[in-house]
Amino acid sequence: MVQDIAFIGFLLIAFFLINKKWAKSRAYSALQVKWLFALWVYHLAICLVFYRYIIIYGGDSWRYWNIPLIGEGTSYHWLNYFGTGTYFMYWINYPLSQIAGLGYLSGTLLYGSLSYIGFLLAFDLLNSTFAKSTKKYIPHVALLILFLPNVHFWTAGVGKEAMLWLGLMLVLLGVQQFPNKIIFIGIGLLLTLMVRPIQGLVLTISALMVLPFHKTLIPYRKKIIPIAIFLIFSIFAYRFILGSLVYGFNLKWIGDILEWQNQYLASFGGASSINMNDYNWVEKFSTILFRPFIWEVKDFWTFAAGVENIFILAFSILGFWSLYQLKFQFKIPLYLWTVLVYGILLSFLFSLTLNNLGIIMRMKSIYFPFFSIIALHLYYEVAKVKLEK
Repeated sequence: MVQDIAFIGFLLIAFFLINKKWAKSRAYSALQVKWLFALWVYHLAICLVFYRYIIIYGGDSWRYWNIPLIGEGTSYHWLNYFGTGTYFMYWINYPLSQIAGLGYLSGTLLYGSLSYIGFLLAFDLLNSTFAKSTKKYIPHVALLILFLPNVHFWTAGVGKEAMLWLGLMLVLLGVQQFPNKIIFIGIGLLLTLMVRPIQGLVLTISALMVLPFHKTLIPYRKKIIPIAIFLIFSIFAYRFILGSLVYGFNLKWIGDILEWQNQYLASFGGASSINMNDYNWVEKFSTILFRPFIWEVKDFWTFAAGVENIFILAFSILGFWSLYQLKFQFKIPLYLWTVLVYGILLSFLFSLTLNNLGIIMRMKSIYFPFFSIIALHLYYEVAKVKLEK
């Protein structure tokens, strides 16, 4: 109990000071500083909501912190837990939860603080992206998007999404400030690969597809693009060979695994289960992007998701209108291209493997706010074109 109070106090003081230094080093205006501290307090509040939610309803988050034995006859030992995915979560949590004896609330606020670093990076990216906007409200709308609750909720506590969000932000910052911050790309990809390998591979593919078009690499593009294509092909080949060594060298095992995944999730039942197998591709993608709809509300949690999806739909309409005004010239920074490719690939993957709206909301949480930011950036480009005329 004493160590928890000391640890939580340390986190609060540390991040208060980090916020002040961050704002000062970037010469934020008084209004931007208020936005930053509001974002921090808001995220902390949702950390407490997440903590309460897990205490009442349970979830994987509790297991990640209160680590179970990995098999019969085994004993607790830190090195026994090293691996990827869930085992990586056990491994990084072990010293604090099992050795230091910190409680679940401390773990929640620790993960909330780590994911808040991702929000700091996103805050900085958006400020630099929209700094030259002639319409003063556009930068504030961009920052307001960072307050959408879904990404805060799923990154607010002990869980993979907090790490995936931080990893994604590191990669985006590395792409935006390439080549000076190339080390951030490596750290972000490694973190994502360790936490959820399939998403790490998708993020790696996205970065490889986008980076050859960076302005500093234009003179070397003829050499870099074939290398990037080869590396992307190698990733697919690696995944195929890895699966084929277990299930046989044919394509049938891919369909079998997808079918097993759907049946496994359907076995849990639940009010938010859906039959994605019966949907056509339009229905699949609309489900991933916009459901639950507001008329599907059943409780507070689906209401919150439904309201957020209304905002997402509104921004999507704004984005398509802006694209039409730009005569379909897709003008966005490379870091937004990275997250766009990442989001599209993951949405396609999720449309094949997920059949539960709650899980869909969690899995898409880390990339989905950027779809709205992309739409806003297209509108920003429209405003620039009109001003030039």
